[in-house]
Amino acid sequence: WAAPAQGANSHGQLGLGYESELCMSPQRLSKCSFVPHLVRCIRGGGGHVLVLDSNGRLHACGWNNRGQLGLNSTEECHNEFSMLPTEFFEEVPVESIGCGWDISGAITVTKRLFVWGSNAFQQLGICQRGFMAVRRPMPVRLPRDEAAQRISFGLRHCAVLTHDRKIYVFGRLRIMDPAPIELDITATSLHRANVMKIQAHNPQELRIVSLVSGQHHLLLKCIDLEANGRRRIVALGDNKFGQSNAFQFDEDVQQLAVGWTHSAVVLKSQRILLWGRNCYGQLGVGGFSEQQATPTPLRLQLGEGGGQSVARLHMGAEHGLLRTTTGDIYTWGWNEHGNCGNNATDNL
Repeated sequence: WAAPAQGANSHGQLGLGYESELCMSPQRLSKCSFVPHLVRCIRGGGGHVLVLDSNGRLHACGWNNRGQLGLNSTEECHNEFSMLPTEFFEEVPVESIGCGWDISGAITVTKRLFVWGSNAFQQLGICQRGFMAVRRPMPVRLPRDEAAQRISFGLRHCAVLTHDRKIYVFGRLRIMDPAPIELDITATSLHRANVMKIQAHNPQELRIVSLVSGQHHLLLKCIDLEANGRRRIVALGDNKFGQSNAFQFDEDVQQLAVGWTHSAVVLKSQRILLWGRNCYGQLGVGGFSEQQATPTPLRLQLGEGGGQSVARLHMGAEHGLLRTTTGDIYTWGWNEHGNCGNNATDNL
């Protein structure tokens, strides 16, 4: 087992033990705080990386100017992975993680929410006074002690989906006017910080089951309970490139994914559809364009011989990465820093 890394490394975020402008081909980590075959998920921020292992332990490296690594360190950068002390999470294993530009978060197996990093826009869910940056995981109590289900970060916001299908948005996210009629959006406060509360207008008709964040937009996966459980995508936020256009699909949506200004879904049939900005080829549709307003299939032919299907779709700011069930990796889009790992810097 190995842990390869590629792309921008100006803050040591690849964990290679040094900083560099770019790594155009996958480099093997010679030293890390986790066991590669126990990696459960990896999340990347503006210049930092979090790794969650199968034991519920969290590891971090990269840019730390706002404390986004959660190591309680004032060092600007860490170019090797370090494990966050388990005491930071009250000795409870972590279940899921998320990264924003300069902020991070985690939800434990007991559904408790922790956040850390920049709070310049109240994106940690607390007033900035005395808390412009938090350098170790900080527990956040949601209204009525609701259990956190999923967490997602944009450039200046944090969105949390609770167990009873409400969403709380901390920080700055402009909602288009008028807002989607399926949703009720209200302003509230939490720990002296402004918070936006989002929920289905009629919970008997619509259920929010997942969410992902782009730079300035949110994508929600919903189940239409009045249409035989048909999956609907509801979008909020900036729509300059059509990334917040909303759609309904006849088949199940297995996964949502978003980049800075584009959106994607993986359907049950294994079709991958993308829409939004495409100036760097980040939609993977075989060309470059200012935008694509409607879902367009990813132009990808999986390896010959069959037995290969989509395991996970990941979106960077302006590039994409697809992992198949046989372990193959496909990349496309913005490649200025070698993000695509093809030993070149031309966009794909």
